[in-house]
Amino acid sequence: MSGRLRIGVDIGGTFTDLVAASDDGRVFEAKTPSDRAHPDRALRAGLELLAERAGSADLATLLQDTRIVIQGTTVAINAVLQRHGVRTGLLCTDGFRDTLEIRHGYKEERYVFPHDPPPVLVPRELRLTAAERVDSDGRVRTPLDERDVEAAAARFAEAGVEAVAVCFLWSFLEPAHERRAGEILRERLPGVFVTLSSDVLPRIREYNRVSTTVLNAYVGPIVARHVSRTEGILRDLGFEGRIRYVQSNGGLAEAREVTERPVLLLVSGPAAAPAAALQFERLAGRDLITIDMGGTSFDAVLVRDGLPDMRSVTDVNRYRVATPLIDVHTIGAGGGSIATLDAGLLRVGPESAEADPGPACYMRGGLRPTVTDANVVCGLLNRERLLGGRFPIDASLAARVIQEEVAAPAALEVEDAAAGVIEVVTRNMADAIREITIRRGHDPRDFSLVCGGGAGGLHAARLAEELGIRTVVVPRVASALCAFGAVVADLRHDDVRSWVADTAQLDLGALAALLEKLEGDGAAALADEGVGAAEMRFLRSLDLRYRDQVWEVTVDVTGVDLHDAAAARSEIEGRFHRRHQELYDFSQPDHACELISLTVTAIGLSPPLALAAGGNVPAPAGVPETRDVRFHRTAPARATAVVAGVEVGVGWSRPGPLIVEEPNTTIAVPPGWEASFHAHEQCYALTRAADG
Repeated sequence: MSGRLRIGVDIGGTFTDLVAASDDGRVFEAKTPSDRAHPDRALRAGLELLAERAGSADLATLLQDTRIVIQGTTVAINAVLQRHGVRTGLLCTDGFRDTLEIRHGYKEERYVFPHDPPPVLVPRELRLTAAERVDSDGRVRTPLDERDVEAAAARFAEAGVEAVAVCFLWSFLEPAHERRAGEILRERLPGVFVTLSSDVLPRIREYNRVSTTVLNAYVGPIVARHVSRTEGILRDLGFEGRIRYVQSNGGLAEAREVTERPVLLLVSGPAAAPAAALQFERLAGRDLITIDMGGTSFDAVLVRDGLPDMRSVTDVNRYRVATPLIDVHTIGAGGGSIATLDAGLLRVGPESAEADPGPACYMRGGLRPTVTDANVVCGLLNRERLLGGRFPIDASLAARVIQEEVAAPAALEVEDAAAGVIEVVTRNMADAIREITIRRGHDPRDFSLVCGGGAGGLHAARLAEELGIRTVVVPRVASALCAFGAVVADLRHDDVRSWVADTAQLDLGALAALLEKLEGDGAAALADEGVGAAEMRFLRSLDLRYRDQVWEVTVDVTGVDLHDAAAARSEIEGRFHRRHQELYDFSQPDHACELISLTVTAIGLSPPLALAAGGNVPAPAGVPETRDVRFHRTAPARATAVVAGVEVGVGWSRPGPLIVEEPNTTIAVPPGWEASFHAHEQCYALTRAADG
């Protein structure tokens, strides 16, 4: 094969997706069932299939022609969601062992009774303390009592912990006590993963810091073992190139960083989708919404001016994480989402049939109606085979479970019930997108939709109709969008620091010096990873709030000249007021502002990927295959042309109603829409008529 390869891997809960992209722009895709107990086995099986798809002589040849493998993984988040992390200990300042239970001091859902907090990840008997104290100005008030640390180490050893989190008060200002405690624990507990809050999150707010550091410890050994197995299997297979991992911030990092701070991998998989979506910006623009609808979940991310929305604080399974991450909004809406009647009300999801037993039509013993079954009944999916004919199904089983579980109890015809299931899941997904657009001051009609996931193409146009969006882009690689995103993602390092000060008295010279130092640190890290100076970019942001507010707003200050103090102060405050107005529909320009923390992001640009302009020249027009398809609940089924993706090529376009069957996804083009194929981007653009 000509051209050096980049391989992206996305290990999901149901499938492991792999994409190989060559320097000459060709893209190859493979999909294999995931093995939750042994993800490395799915990796090897997927690589063998990828070698076959790419036309390599064998797996060894594929890897010899590969310069980098990038992996996104759900290993960390699965440990948190299933609470299957390692036995963890916590060492904290004397008097503060219960911070994990006190949490942030208020009830998240104050109108829901009961709404107990989630189980604490570290039991109280393993939350130990040491005498020490640092003041809020960073001065040591009480020296560290090393005897307490040694006693804690003995207790941890007796309890058989695999990881210890150390979190002392104000350690982000003066980390000496934490570092000494870490040295003692590592000496006394060889083989135990020890992590310090001053390394994981050097930022103000005690609960956020404790929770994030505990999560880092809780998943640390699991991630380390996974990384070791991944790198071991690749090296054993003869791979000699670089191996990187997708972080929650959408960027890439090498093994050393993700094993020291495994919390960075918590939303590793879906974080790569925006990088993939931006490969299609010629058609979709730089303001877009990426969606990924798989078997179990639906992920949505807002991208504005080419940058995905980020969050500095979020909750994962109700556990606080305060590291920068892409703002992925996830709901339980996928092809396997189960439809139920609740007191006569139709609900879809969040429960899923997953891959085993899967939808009823899969003939694996599934007995509950799913979104996939509804799509089969409505004719949106092929009623005989999926995945390009490789996966036989039984449409009668889909009709039976919908009839028994939905249609008969609701006194509906089976097709009406199936169309209702599709309408409900579509509205659920539309509401998820409204959460990241309308409720944050953005009009979804100003964005394009870039669709990923095996089920996304079926629902994208209907979803766009619901939101008033007129352009939908469906890549041929949609079913492995996140694996493709891993291939084109950039290296990224976020360095966060606390700095609490009123902006009116802020020493902008000192602020500029700190930001420049952090940029230098980021440049050094990128250089160590093989990035040249010409490929480095740096972003700066400040977390600001009005005085007496509790929460802050992140403001981009990249490009602001901090050496011109008066102009810089005015620009920073102005950007904050405008962002506050955008988010909350009010601002207080005459009110004092406070800086809480700052972030420098160092980016190492990946080599650009120009997709090869492939595709067949369309055959002369003939009589296409047709089948009856029900596109809307309020409209009857109608005869609809069905086109195989292999027959689509340069210059192809066709108005709906239409079904396009690609090998790994199906695209539904309702009446009032037109589909066109763009060979240079290897994707379909669906556009809605002006009067549609």
